[in-house]
Amino acid sequence: LTIATDLEPMRSYVVGTSYEEGSTLMEANWSDQPYSTGHGYTQIFRTEFGMTNTARATQLKYEKNEWARLWRDKLIEHKWEIEQTALFGKQGTFTGHSGSTYQTTQGAVDYVLGAGNIFSLDHSTKKSDDFLNDLSGLIDPRYNNSKSMMFFCDTATYNWLHKLGGYFNNNLESSTNHRAEFAVAGKKRAFGVDFTTISTVYGDINVARNIHLDGSGVKILGVNMNYVKWRPLVGNGVNRDTSIYVGVQNLENTGTDKRVDMILTEGGFEWSMPECHAIWKTV
Repeated sequence: LTIATDLEPMRSYVVGTSYEEGSTLMEANWSDQPYSTGHGYTQIFRTEFGMTNTARATQLKYEKNEWARLWRDKLIEHKWEIEQTALFGKQGTFTGHSGSTYQTTQGAVDYVLGAGNIFSLDHSTKKSDDFLNDLSGLIDPRYNNSKSMMFFCDTATYNWLHKLGGYFNNNLESSTNHRAEFAVAGKKRAFGVDFTTISTVYGDINVARNIHLDGSGVKILGVNMNYVKWRPLVGNGVNRDTSIYVGVQNLENTGTDKRVDMILTEGGFEWSMPECHAIWKTV
């Protein structure tokens, strides 16, 4: 065999691409792994909603502007979904029914169960002394203080803590010191959340009712807010934090007599210092 006479006729050359007349976009995207870090993945949250222009122009008897009402509901839905993920999300890359892959960020419960402090809680048997023993292991002045902690509770536990805090006869020292080991001290607001301050021997703890925990096995979720960060994907002049895209589809650009808006967020949660977080769960 010779190259000139035998192999050259079989050689291939890349000369470019060719498409049919009227071809459309390939709908292909470059895929690599820039979103994976040592802390977690970013996750895309997207809420879409639309309405025909006829419905938008119609004034109802009890709701003058149905589009505005829908807007409010969809904003709440979008933030609700992010909070659910902040609590129960599990980090990973998954394959959907259509074969496409998507990424999810890690939530507090998954992180704490894997590396944090775990305590048991049964409302019928747990006493204030038992709960204070748990706090003594969690709140250590060398690395963890109560002022930066938030304790999120389901409804039943929220009521249980208030009942414990109200039993002054069982917790009040009968002396000139008048020391309350476990007592409700008042209500405040922090991090955009209304909470009750309960005074303990280990400092004031901030307790907030969180209905997302109702029905779950998590009774109390203790998070040190100094060691959790929301990390929106931002870089190269592109900010993927929560944005509202108005009229992604409308009569002018699609020819369809309706309007579709979209709320989009891409970000993830960064968790650190697992010894500063805790979960009280059912036995």
